[in-house]
Amino acid sequence: MAMEIKRHRSSSSHPASKPSKPNSFCSHFPPEKPVAMSVFRPSARALITGGASGIGYAVAQLCLAHSMHVTIVDASSAALSHASQTLTGDIAFLNSDVSSASAWSALREQVGPVDFLMLNAGIMRKGTWGDADYFDAILATNLGGVVAGLNAFVPAFLEKRAGEEAPRAIVITGSKQGITNPPGNPAYNASKAAVKALAEHLSYDLKDSGVGVHLLVPGWTFTGLVSSMACVSFHCLSGH
Repeated sequence: MAMEIKRHRSSSSHPASKPSKPNSFCSHFPPEKPVAMSVFRPSARALITGGASGIGYAVAQLCLAHSMHVTIVDASSAALSHASQTLTGDIAFLNSDVSSASAWSALREQVGPVDFLMLNAGIMRKGTWGDADYFDAILATNLGGVVAGLNAFVPAFLEKRAGEEAPRAIVITGSKQGITNPPGNPAYNASKAAVKALAEHLSYDLKDSGVGVHLLVPGWTFTGLVSSMACVSFHCLSGH
């Protein structure tokens, strides 16, 4: 919350007297600066993948609380149905598979430029070496979905919009498993290590564009992704 500090100068009731100097606090206090505008602002446009539940749902709530235009993308019809009944505001719900590059082309055409892009969709499943389907499914969504989303929307983020200087941001949901690499889920760990690298690289590439790039590494969060795993190991439950 911004706090306005008023500066007062002492004065004399005698019309011929000279105004006194400001007190030492006021004279040394830095001049007021305008409060920086946030990406969370009325009428800004947000696109959130995996937004019908868990962390994405919570971020959608935050965006709606700031009167943003929100588009939620999710592959779960049940989750989308629940979100459509519980979220209110300027919001659209799209059922789409983020691992599909063609789906991202359609999303770009349907949604248009956005101010806030959150690539949050992810899956987790059991598997091990020799299980090609396990590796393919996790990497296609957790890594491929991020790459396809960035390829679809980053060019628009790089375009200068006439008369607009408001901040924009890209958030990629990572996991501490992409940093600590605990045993038990090699495909998931690899996918999250890869998106960490992508976020760091993208942050450098966009450093002069005014677009903020962030890697979200949440603490332990009980979400639908976590509850879908019947793991004994705590490490299996510590992802996004």
